[in-house]
Amino acid sequence: MLPRLNLKCLLLASAFSLAGMVAHAETLRVAIGYDPISLDPIATSDNGSIWTQLLIFDTLIRPDKTGEGLEPGLAESWTVSDDGLTLNFKLRDAKFSDGTPVTAADVQFSIERAASEASGWGRFYRPITSFEIISDREITMKLAEPFTPAFNNLALFAAAILPKAQVEAKGDAFFDAPVGSGPFMLTSRVRGSRVNLAKNPHYWQQGKPFVDEAVLEVVTEPSARVIKLEAGEVDVALDPPLNQLKELDAKDGISVGQTIPYRADFVQLNTTRKPFDDERVRLALNHAVDKNALVQGVLFGAGKPAASAMPVMAYADQNLAPYDYDLAKAKQLLAEAGYADGFEAQLVVDSGAATSRNAAIALQAMLQQVGVKLKIQMLEGGTQWETTKAGNYDMSVSYTTSDTIDPDQIIGFVAVNPERANAYHTEWKSDRLNALYVEERKTVNGDARGAMFKEMIQILHDGAPYIFLYHPASAWAVQDKVKGFEILPTSNFRLEDVQIEN
Repeated sequence: MLPRLNLKCLLLASAFSLAGMVAHAETLRVAIGYDPISLDPIATSDNGSIWTQLLIFDTLIRPDKTGEGLEPGLAESWTVSDDGLTLNFKLRDAKFSDGTPVTAADVQFSIERAASEASGWGRFYRPITSFEIISDREITMKLAEPFTPAFNNLALFAAAILPKAQVEAKGDAFFDAPVGSGPFMLTSRVRGSRVNLAKNPHYWQQGKPFVDEAVLEVVTEPSARVIKLEAGEVDVALDPPLNQLKELDAKDGISVGQTIPYRADFVQLNTTRKPFDDERVRLALNHAVDKNALVQGVLFGAGKPAASAMPVMAYADQNLAPYDYDLAKAKQLLAEAGYADGFEAQLVVDSGAATSRNAAIALQAMLQQVGVKLKIQMLEGGTQWETTKAGNYDMSVSYTTSDTIDPDQIIGFVAVNPERANAYHTEWKSDRLNALYVEERKTVNGDARGAMFKEMIQILHDGAPYIFLYHPASAWAVQDKVKGFEILPTSNFRLEDVQIEN
């Protein structure tokens, strides 16, 4: 047992800040709806993994908070040659969370790893054909031919800078306890339950993170996240049910926020299966869905109808209108395709996504009006992803978000075939769109490249391999003591900027 005097001193030390040092640890508790699949930046494409990785690792550059420009990350400055073939980066004096310095050798290793055959994102980095390490804090990258997205792609999570020596020594085991130069470091992880993070004492942004610890608590049901927030068990609840936002905002001690990020929600249509191989059927389904009703009934007004599977971002065609709600036209198109009496199909849905579940129920009722009978199959999120990826589906409620500010990443994902996702597992294909994709990648930013994107988006709209639904708001709810939390246009969040006021 401690002597009485010592115990009193300990209690005082825990209650007061001495000489500017906070004696108690501040922990930010965030309820999330996903379980990160992997912490290896080149091995995943699910948002849960991406957003977690961005708290642990740094990239050379990153999107700014407006989503319209790029800002310094590990690179404090850079130059790009007029022909776009030479990129030079000067690194800031940064360290990994174990105290070892970040060097140009780490940068070369990480980008080459991102470009390797083992990488799911290799096509973004293979145009970089050579590196020159000028010093520990300066590196030059060269391209053999123009590739306009090259610079922007270095802001993508897959280009996270890793400690070369440790990854080479540990292999895949490195990602069980990764070391990065980001604002936080992993202390423990329980799959399906939580991710525990601690402040990186060597983080290059002076004074950040403001909190000592962050806990990402996996709570798949949106209403359960709200209950935890109201009970004071978490400080932040991501994606609360949209129909509860006003009620939550009116509660003492709780505030809500929302933004429409670079996101589009839609129904994937498997064009390798009948009747979805017929463009007339796909157009009919788009005309049979009342997008405005979905925005009001499913999103409670927190969103906008979609005309495309592309987010509204750089080079978007602001004049492209969603398909009009026209049951007569939908029935006519179905009849022309030989489905005057409609057809039956299965719609797979992420069982943990309340908004998707509600959208599926609404779609079932809407399509019934044109004779299309949907059987809804609820699957766990990871299972739904693997099911659609394998092509074992008719229709699937899904969405996409952009991790960068250049639309090249997303147009390649949702519209290009062959590509990594083959038009996001719809297997739809447009030779003209594919040709434009190749061309835009070697065209400098400006009106000409913008016109190519607009044409690609129009082709995607006309081919309709998806039922385009809406661009939903991303919402969050926080305890009033939490300051500075927000979701960015790229859909991730920066916990290093969050403070807790006691």
